[in-house]
Amino acid sequence: MNRMQFGEYLFDQNPRRIELSRAHNLAAHTLPGTGVSMQDTGPRCRMARCEGEVFGDTANAALNRLASLAAACAPGLRGTLYLPAGEQFTAAVSRFAYTAQGDGRVLAYVIDFLEYGVEAAS
Repeated sequence: MNRMQFGEYLFDQNPRRIELSRAHNLAAHTLPGTGVSMQDTGPRCRMARCEGEVFGDTANAALNRLASLAAACAPGLRGTLYLPAGEQFTAAVSRFAYTAQGDGRVLAYVIDFLEYGVEAAS
């Protein structure tokens, strides 16, 4: 399995959890006297949600690693996302969040990537 990469940033270790999803747009049409009909109007872009942790011997070391990740994956940035299983696509970061607990040597993060700049395929 490969290491995950976004643009030029190579993750120190792969996220603990990677969820890749693609939803479809559905439209509801009311049909008088018969109810509702659903129409699939096509797929949405792929979304990858990555959840993981950065570690450090001290809270400052962990924070420095997180700062490096946050700079590479700031919301709005675009680049090629290389997933560990081999799939790749152009993506934009739509969300970056982190949580600190305990002594700060382990910082949990969540990054949402949204497929960017291509027509969604069926």
